[in-house]
Amino acid sequence: MLTALAFAILAQDAVDLKFVASGMTAKMGGYSPIRAEMDAVLPSGGSAPRGTRNLKYGKFVFGEQSWMFAVSETTGQESKFWIDANRNGNFNDDAAVEWVARETNGLTMYSGSGMINLNGGAQVNFYRFDPTDPAREQLKNTVLYYNDFGYEGTAKFGSHSHFVRIGGLITPTSSVFIDRNGNGSNDGPSETYAVGKPLNIGGSTYVLSLTGQSLSVLPSSDVVAEIPLPPDLSVGQLSPTFKATAMSGQEISFPSSYKGKVVLLDFWATWCGPCIAELPNVLANYEKFHPQGLEILGISFDQENKSSAVQAFTKEHNMTWEHVYEGKYWSTSIGTQFNVRGIPFMLLVDGDTGRILAGGNTMRGERLGETLSQVFADRAFRQ
Repeated sequence: MLTALAFAILAQDAVDLKFVASGMTAKMGGYSPIRAEMDAVLPSGGSAPRGTRNLKYGKFVFGEQSWMFAVSETTGQESKFWIDANRNGNFNDDAAVEWVARETNGLTMYSGSGMINLNGGAQVNFYRFDPTDPAREQLKNTVLYYNDFGYEGTAKFGSHSHFVRIGGLITPTSSVFIDRNGNGSNDGPSETYAVGKPLNIGGSTYVLSLTGQSLSVLPSSDVVAEIPLPPDLSVGQLSPTFKATAMSGQEISFPSSYKGKVVLLDFWATWCGPCIAELPNVLANYEKFHPQGLEILGISFDQENKSSAVQAFTKEHNMTWEHVYEGKYWSTSIGTQFNVRGIPFMLLVDGDTGRILAGGNTMRGERLGETLSQVFADRAFRQ
């Protein structure tokens, strides 16, 4: 059983990477969902949850191991979720799993989390869209999941030590977060490096080499340039600027196109469950504060050839503000410029000064309304 990895730093003493059972999604700054397809066939030798009919089954796969799960499909009854956490084929001897329903525009989205017996216990997060939603016909038999576990430790590059973090199991294709600026936050490409690939830190090039269960920092014969650190998006700083063409054809220069306004820059996607969960809150605040000068600019992280789907979604959900769609998924140029590593991501910017007014957790849930109330109260006082 893998519980820690030796991090051999050249001639230095090894530093252990400790296993973290949960909370890594937030620490890594986002996640990449994995599709788990379901069918109604219980694997041979398995024991279905007692007293339940119309079940669908699938698997969570991490490395070379897999864990079976079951979802109830009985019309008119509350949906339930089970994980065969101990991998014995029996759903009746495992702890209950969280499975929460949220209603949005008449459709039900489910999300949950549960533990699996990996490294003494590891958390998996998962969600599912309403199987009756015609806009997501291709996902009606799909559960989307992602690891919430990983490893943390420190590594030495030259004379400097840096905190490091790895989400999920460590493999030859793992990405490693190296906290170059010491702010504790994953700032994207400038602090995310691939095992086995050359990386430049402090002007010298290294490589993270995996041998068995040991990851080592070694000098690299391949010299690469150091990636600049991302922009400072803290309150009071100037926002990055950009030019873009909205889906309506409107040419936008950000933030100068929003003179006299407060603009909420909203990074989202139609496939993003948390984005959709936030949508009613965003719509309510837009209706309340738009007359006072609030504008929204949506930046879509949808994939290529999804322009029609994005337009249909925004029309159906009354998202009447401008949207920029590039069809580049996580490689959207504006998202890269703003170092967006997880969505939904919102930033509030003053259209006159270009300065950032709010961001982060102050733009989520009930706090969005509180933040906007304070911003517009301050504007009214200054005027």
